[in-house]
Amino acid sequence: MTDPTPPTPTRFWLPLLSRQAQYVLSTDHYPWSEICADLEARPLLSAVLEARQQSAGGQGFAGQTRRGRLFWNAGVALGGFDQGRDLNMSEFMRAFPRATLQLQLVDPAVVSLAWQCRGAQPEALSEPWPEVQGALSRSAFAGALMGGVGGASISYWQSGKPVAGTLPTGGLVYTVSAPQQLSAGALAGFWSQIYVLAGAQAAGLAEAWRACAGELADDHPCLDPFAREVWLEGQQVQVAPDIDVTELRGALRAVSDASLRRLKLRIRSLPVTELQNSPLWTISGAGELP
Repeated sequence: MTDPTPPTPTRFWLPLLSRQAQYVLSTDHYPWSEICADLEARPLLSAVLEARQQSAGGQGFAGQTRRGRLFWNAGVALGGFDQGRDLNMSEFMRAFPRATLQLQLVDPAVVSLAWQCRGAQPEALSEPWPEVQGALSRSAFAGALMGGVGGASISYWQSGKPVAGTLPTGGLVYTVSAPQQLSAGALAGFWSQIYVLAGAQAAGLAEAWRACAGELADDHPCLDPFAREVWLEGQQVQVAPDIDVTELRGALRAVSDASLRRLKLRIRSLPVTELQNSPLWTISGAGELP
């Protein structure tokens, strides 16, 4: 059963900074079953599948082209949407039975942020660029920053720092904000879940973590055990209430990477499927680990 009636086009379509399209094809010639099989054969796929379909109204029908996107990050399907609502994979296929599809490879950080921003609209900032950069850093801004005529420059930001794209040269800028901002508690809770999974597969996690933290303290001062800013109790990360979140993110990513290597574990070998569906998979830097 198909769903041919296009919803009201209210969504803002964020530019994706995609690389060259992997393919452009029509479901009239390649059924969804073949497309799904191809996608499943790409285990670490970070990409967006964009669909466009003519409505049943024919030429001249208002809103005649239906548009949608499906997102994957590191092989995990995050979900999809059309102009008006979020869609799971089955709903997406029903909504686009006769569509032109384009698969675009996209950086994992951009995929995650664009997915989080799917319901947001651009907002003009009160200060121009570059004066507003300090405020974006202090607020640990996460999302997209657009500037220039028609949003000619776009950059994606995480934890108050640009992670991809091109910064504006000056003038009025707009933000499209991700609803989930980075927090120390969220980071500590996320990595604690990783440590529980790692501890179930190898003994000595706490000892490895503390040894690596001491070795990394010169580069990440919050890991210094005498500073008492970040420490481990069992397999749970504890943090001081006034810790700098950006510093914490880098420190936990580094000590987690070193600890897992010492235990001869790979994060992707752990049962992390549910965690990969979380925005924190990218926000925390876990998706950057081997």
